[in-house]
Amino acid sequence: MVRTPSMSDLNEVVYGQEHLNRDDLSFIFSLKVADNAALYGICVYVQEIVQRPPGILAMNLGTSEPFSSTSRFLVSAPRCYCILTKLPFFELHFEVLNSIIAQERLERITQFVNEMTLTDYVPPMVKVRERANGKAGSPTNIDPDDWMSSAIPIDTVLGATAAAAGLISESKVSSFSSRASEPPSPVSAAMSEASEFTQVKEWDRELKQTVTVVEDYISETSEGPRDSFDRVNDCVGDGQQSCDSRTPSLSRAIERIGSSESLYSSIRSSEEDDFDEVSVSGQENSFGTEGIMKWAKTHNNELLQIICGYHSLPLAPRGSNIAFQPLEHLPSLNYHRPGEVALKLMGGRICHVPSCKTSLEIAETNAALASAEEALALSTWTVATVCRALSLESLLALLAGTLLEKQIVVICPNLGILSSIVLSLIPMIRPFEWQSLLLPVLPKEMLDFLEAPVPFIVGIQHKSNEVSSKISNTIRVNVYKNQVKTCSIPHLPRQKELSSALEPIHAKLAAEGGSAGRHPVYKCNDVQTKAADDFLAVLRSYFESFFSDLRSHTITNVQSNNDRVSLLLKDSFVDSFPIGDQPFIKLLVDTQLFSVLTDAALSSYETDER
Repeated sequence: MVRTPSMSDLNEVVYGQEHLNRDDLSFIFSLKVADNAALYGICVYVQEIVQRPPGILAMNLGTSEPFSSTSRFLVSAPRCYCILTKLPFFELHFEVLNSIIAQERLERITQFVNEMTLTDYVPPMVKVRERANGKAGSPTNIDPDDWMSSAIPIDTVLGATAAAAGLISESKVSSFSSRASEPPSPVSAAMSEASEFTQVKEWDRELKQTVTVVEDYISETSEGPRDSFDRVNDCVGDGQQSCDSRTPSLSRAIERIGSSESLYSSIRSSEEDDFDEVSVSGQENSFGTEGIMKWAKTHNNELLQIICGYHSLPLAPRGSNIAFQPLEHLPSLNYHRPGEVALKLMGGRICHVPSCKTSLEIAETNAALASAEEALALSTWTVATVCRALSLESLLALLAGTLLEKQIVVICPNLGILSSIVLSLIPMIRPFEWQSLLLPVLPKEMLDFLEAPVPFIVGIQHKSNEVSSKISNTIRVNVYKNQVKTCSIPHLPRQKELSSALEPIHAKLAAEGGSAGRHPVYKCNDVQTKAADDFLAVLRSYFESFFSDLRSHTITNVQSNNDRVSLLLKDSFVDSFPIGDQPFIKLLVDTQLFSVLTDAALSSYETDER
C-alpha cells in the first residue's frame, strides 16, 4: 500500500478485525504422525504490516534497526497464526489464537493512544490547506517526485498510526517530523528501499537460526535444566545485559522457545490424554515453561504469557470443563470436553469396545474414544459449512465415494470452506471411520501424494495444469461450481428415501449461507447447530441400519481352548439387501472401513457368548 495523507489503508490494517468477519481466514490442516494419530494445525490468517515482526517475535529481533520512516510504500500481507496439537479442541484453539491476536492489536492501539496523548504540536499540512483555500495547482503542475510534501509527520495523530503499527521506533519519533519536511533525493529513496530489503533478509536469517538455537539450548537443559534457567533468571532479574559469555545465548533461547516452540509447536499427546496428570500440550516442563513465564512476567510480555499459560494448562478428564484465562483483561475461555456417554452416541467402534483388561484392549479403547471425540468436535460447524457449499445431490455423491474408499479431490480457493468440507466427512460417515490418507489442505510441495496408489481425500485450493494431470482418475469436487465428477460408482442404498429425509434439513442449512460467510467457519448460530445435529442423526441412523441384522450373517467357531472366533458371511450379508442396492454393498464389504467396524462388532459378539 502507498502512504497517503489519510492513511486509510493503514488504519484498516491496524484497527480492523477482518479475521472475525470472513469465512476464508480460519482453517485447519492435519497430518498423520508416527503413532498414526492425527496432528492438527489450527490456523488464522490476519492482515498485518510486515515492516516489523509481530509482538511475540519482536523481542528476538529487538537489536535490528527499524525500517526507514521515509519509505513511500508500506507492505501488508496475511500473517498466519497457528497452533499444532493432537487434541481436537478446535473451538478452544481458535479462541486462544483470537486472544493472542486481540492482545497484539490492543498493544498497538495503546501505543497509538499514547502517541496522541504526548502530542503537543501539530504542524500545518501545507498541501491540505492549499486545497481547502482553493489554491491548489492543476494536476498537470504536480511534481510526481514531490510525494513527500504531503506526508504526515509523526507528531500528528495520523502519523502516530504508523508508530502504532510498529513502522517507526519510539526513538525516531522526535526526528521524523524534521526529516519528513525534506523530500528525499532519488538516491536516498533508493537506499531506503534497499535498506528495508536488507532488513527483511536479516530477519529471515535470524528466524531460520531459531531451530538451531533451541536445539542447542535443549541439549544444555537436558544435562541440567534447572541450573541453566536459574542462571538466566538471575541475569534477567538483575536487569543485566549479560552475566557471562553463555548467558546471551541462553536468554535468546528462552525468548525463541517461548515465541516459536510454545505458539507454533504446542504438540499434544492423544495417547496420554486419558490420564489426567498431563498438560494440555502433553509436554513436560523440561523446556523451562516456568522459567519462560517468569521471564515474560518480568518483562511484561503479555503475548508470551498467554502462550505459556495455555501450554501448561492441565488437561481435564473427559466429561469435565476446561477453563483458561488468557489475561486478566481478556475474556475467559471455557470448553466442555465431552464424556464417554456423549462419545458413544457417535456410534462406531466405541459401542463395541471390550472391557479394558489387557494393554491391547486399553489401546483399542483409547483409539476408539479419540476417534469419536474427533468426530464430535467436527460435527456441527463442518456439516453446516458443507451443506451451504454443496447441493444435496453433490453431497450424497461425495458420501458414496467416501464409503467406497475412492480417491477424492476437493477443489476450493476458500481455505475455510475447503478444510471444512474435507473434515466434515469424518462425522458424516459415522459409525464408519476413514482409515486412509486425509489432508484438508494439500500443500503445493506435496502434489505427488495425488499419485499414491491408496484411497485419499485431499483439499486443493487451485486446479493447476499439474494438478489436472494427476487427478483425471479421481472423484473431483469443484465447490464453486457445485459439481462432483465421479467415476462409475453405484448410488447409495435407498438413496431416494435418504434424500427425502435430508432435504428439508439441508435446505435450512443452505439458507444460512448468506450470513455464514460473514463470520469464521467454526462459528454457528442456534439454527445451524440444531439443523446440523438433525442432519447427522439422520445419516447415522441410515448407516446403522446396514448392520441391524449383522449377527444373523455370522458364524462362530469354538476352538479347543474354548476361544471363540466369529466370521461374517459376506455373500449372505449382501444378499439380504434389495437387488438394486446390492452393487453398492458388494463394494462396501471389501473396504477397510467396513472391516474395522464389523471386526469390532464380531469381537463383542464373542465376548457376549463367553
